[in-house]
Amino acid sequence: MDINIFTKSSSQTESPYKVNFIIKDGTLCVYCSCPAGTYGQLCKHKTSFIEGDYNMLYDISQQQLLNDIVATINASTLKNDYSWFKNRKVEIEKIQGKLKKELKDIKNDLAMKLQNGIKL
Repeated sequence: MDINIFTKSSSQTESPYKVNFIIKDGTLCVYCSCPAGTYGQLCKHKTSFIEGDYNMLYDISQQQLLNDIVATINASTLKNDYSWFKNRKVEIEKIQGKLKKELKDIKNDLAMKLQNGIKL
């Protein structure tokens, strides 16, 4: 089974991107024609459709096709993999935020030391 669903692009002037869901021999592959997708990266178009986000549909008449894909995803291991990914992403972003603040603090500390003078 080969299903193409068209998604809105971030620019109103661009053509829609095509998210291609291929189901063959019990395996699901997902491709997107956006710049990130063409490099095999996880893009917002793939994730929005995995989540069943109808707001990303370029053509609302494809809603039933998206329903079929979401039902297939929900019956697969992808649902658990994607849930794990989202949870881990939140955890990592929290750690990144803390590290970013720590880096800012140590940079400011060194800047203050340089401004106020360092004993030789």
